[in-house]
Amino acid sequence: MSSLVNDLAAILQQISRPGDFYATGTIDIHAPRLEVDGVGAIALPLLPVQAAQILDVAERAPYGRGSETLVDTEVRRTWQVDAQHVRIGGKCWQLELNRIVDRVTRDLGIGGQVTAELYKLLVYDTGSFFVPHRDTEKAPGMFATLVIVLPSEYSGGELLIRHKDREARLDLCPSDPSEATFAAFYADCRHEVLPITAGHRLTLVYNLLRTGSGPLPQAPDYDEQRTQTTARLRAWSKSADDSDKGPDKLVYPLEHAYTQAELGFETLKGADAAVASLVTSAAEAASCDLHLALLTIEESGSAEYAGGGWSEDEDEYEIGEITESSETLHDWRRPDGSHSNMGPLTFFGDEVCPSDALDDAEDAEPDFEEATGNAGASFERFYQRAALVLWPRTKRANVIAEGCLFVSMPLLTELAERWEADGCKPEADIQHDALELAAQIRSHWPSDEWERKSASAAGHGRSLLGVLERLGDLDQRTAFLVEQAVAGAYGPEDNQALAKLFGQLQGERVSGLLAALIANNEPHRPDACAQLLRRCSEQPEISAGALYRPALALIEHLPDGNAPEDVPRFHASRYRQSQSPELVVDTLVAIERIDAALATRALEHVLAIPADYPMDATLLPAALSLRESLGEDEPPSCTTLRQAVLEHLGLRIDEPLEPPADWTRAAEVACSCAQCTNLNRFLRSPDEPQWRLKAVEAKRRHAEDSISRYRCDLDLTTDQRGRPYTLVCTKNQASYERLARQRRQDLEHRSLLGG
Repeated sequence: MSSLVNDLAAILQQISRPGDFYATGTIDIHAPRLEVDGVGAIALPLLPVQAAQILDVAERAPYGRGSETLVDTEVRRTWQVDAQHVRIGGKCWQLELNRIVDRVTRDLGIGGQVTAELYKLLVYDTGSFFVPHRDTEKAPGMFATLVIVLPSEYSGGELLIRHKDREARLDLCPSDPSEATFAAFYADCRHEVLPITAGHRLTLVYNLLRTGSGPLPQAPDYDEQRTQTTARLRAWSKSADDSDKGPDKLVYPLEHAYTQAELGFETLKGADAAVASLVTSAAEAASCDLHLALLTIEESGSAEYAGGGWSEDEDEYEIGEITESSETLHDWRRPDGSHSNMGPLTFFGDEVCPSDALDDAEDAEPDFEEATGNAGASFERFYQRAALVLWPRTKRANVIAEGCLFVSMPLLTELAERWEADGCKPEADIQHDALELAAQIRSHWPSDEWERKSASAAGHGRSLLGVLERLGDLDQRTAFLVEQAVAGAYGPEDNQALAKLFGQLQGERVSGLLAALIANNEPHRPDACAQLLRRCSEQPEISAGALYRPALALIEHLPDGNAPEDVPRFHASRYRQSQSPELVVDTLVAIERIDAALATRALEHVLAIPADYPMDATLLPAALSLRESLGEDEPPSCTTLRQAVLEHLGLRIDEPLEPPADWTRAAEVACSCAQCTNLNRFLRSPDEPQWRLKAVEAKRRHAEDSISRYRCDLDLTTDQRGRPYTLVCTKNQASYERLARQRRQDLEHRSLLGG
């Protein structure tokens, strides 16, 4: 275990008490009944006319200096009404006040009973302010001040709270008429109110009192631990010593359990909240990224029988061999409360701090599944905790890229969006971070063929090229083309982005790179390569001359029924199959734009291999598609294809077509068993419309299979009277009807093709 993990664990384990020097929040309230002597009931949100009425009965708020109480509008300019002249109530107000007190008590890290005692009602008008000061103890047991801003319209007036070398700047202006905002802070904190720039702010000020004996609460003081944590993280972030650089990331599991729905920095409990607050400030100072995530360990494998359980019907099992396991971090949250789109990221044991934090994972109860059929007994075990996860920003790109593309690509897209939202400033830090991450993603791109195909199918290649285009980096897009797409990390999903890229390259580079991409990928993805060439031929920036070599490569590698040399023999049969009409269409359209003679050569290749390019399955649909899209303006190769298809249709249309004159039907069943021999005899008979086979089920099923396999013109039913049942075979005109349908379709296709 690295010294970093040891040191950080020792520091953070000293944090036992939650809380901070201030607390703030917003709460939806039912409008309370607020009355001020001399004014009466006050409407909320505060109306300007009533604000003026309150000012008429209020007095200038003083401030304390030593033992003196002074009024000086250069120090404090606001208006106050003493608590004895203010009444606030309503059936919901006390409950809502209690909720606020509970919230700030928790966030300040206070235990025991706390009460809130109304001290003043303050009205801040335009220009009101209060310079930095500390509150004096106004009642026995007072340890903090609570400020509640009631619904009122104003701007400015931010509250600044300072504790030692830390500062919080709070905007307490309610954003909705149904909201109240609040802030609480320890009495020894210096604070100030910046000037109100417009409107009136209506504020209730409470003294927070600790009942009972004992010393008054003080703000938690973890300055030493914060300083130590910051220093250790800074050293980690800047370390160049491989022997003690520590892990790439740190995972600090938290104590309390949190569901996915309640996971967030603002909902952490107890010491978890204190640790998170300390690490948040230390990580920011040390230039580290910090997230809150769910940590999940899943295991499965075989189980072994361990004897009977407590009842006769219950068996007991124990874990046998673990065959599958995963350790992931997911459901990411940031300190500002936002969610990250990053997917699950794997973590490792040497990254966990402290190193024994997950020892209780083995105590998680497994779910056993008893043996069924040929499958033996098995188990599954699930363990989950929340954890703080951090890494140096200098290592961000490498950490993220080492995860799967479902982790890195969402973050890269997010960085690009943030850069665009910030005005696309050249050389901005966020642009640099995005480009650095993109470079790491390229270097960590999957090398396994199946994973490459999956990455392309999921759109990761297209997304990477698109983000790099948005970031204005042509070099990295070209590098991805050279290093990955040409080498096999390619699919049809990438074509739009690649065609746009080729349109921005010089002619010679287009020629060489596109030819290489087609040569390396067409044996496995012919349709995608033909479509890419067609897209490139549509780019006005790319000349026909630059596409000549790629067109030659496409023709040279068009499927011909032979498997590529790198394909295992047992997979070779999949290359002996009908090619798609789209392959023919895209090939002819693209190459005709490049060189008509090459297009004729490509068509000759296609027409010469009917096993791979069958007339009805491939060439007819291709000719129909070309005729529909090109009309009378078809180029020579498309005319030749259309004429070949018309000739094929004409030969079939000219064949005789008449319904059968008697009950004779084709008898081509090859089986020589007694049932099939009788079946062939029946099919050849000119005067037998029906045959009944009374036989056991196995013989009836064999006859049914033969009739289906050889497409005999028979309708089948089963007569279930008596034993065994009888298979009833009745002759029909299915073959003739198929030919009649084919004739009608051929005539329609011939018309569409201009025949």
